Order: sequence, then structure tokens, then C-alpha cells
Amino acid sequence: MPLKILLSSTLRKYHSDYDPLKGLEVSFDGKKTIADLCAKISIPLDKIKVVMVNGRSASLDYILAGDERVALFPPVGGG
Repeated sequence: MPLKILLSSTLRKYHSDYDPLKGLEVSFDGKKTIADLCAKISIPLDKIKVVMVNGRSASLDYILAGDERVALFPPVGGG
């Protein structure tokens, strides 16, 4: 079940070959959560603030079904 993973801004540093136009494609079997996915692609959970699955807000314990588009965003500072 392939998933398309999109990484925003500072999360891209965890994959030096990351192409923002293509994202990452990841496959795995069985029921997995967003947290499981992050572990597989070596993104620390404490670096993620917002998760979107197919354009909708999701949590780290969201169970993936496959063929989804997952976008991960870090906290944003400003001021």
C-alpha cells in the first residue's frame, strides 16, 4: 500500500534527497499509524506539529489505509 509523503520546511532535512515536487513514496503492510510511518522515515515525533491526510487534519495515532497523501508540518515560529 503506497503512501505519498510530503514534508514541509525543516522536516526536509531528514531526507537529503527529498524532492518537494515528488515527495516520498513509502510502502508497508498492515495497519500502521502516522507515528509508525514517522518512525519508518526517521522523522522525530516532537518535530511534527500538524498532520494532514488527503487534505484533512489528522493525529499521530490516525490509522492509515493505504494510497493516501500524508503531509507533515513542523511548528512555525514568527514574530
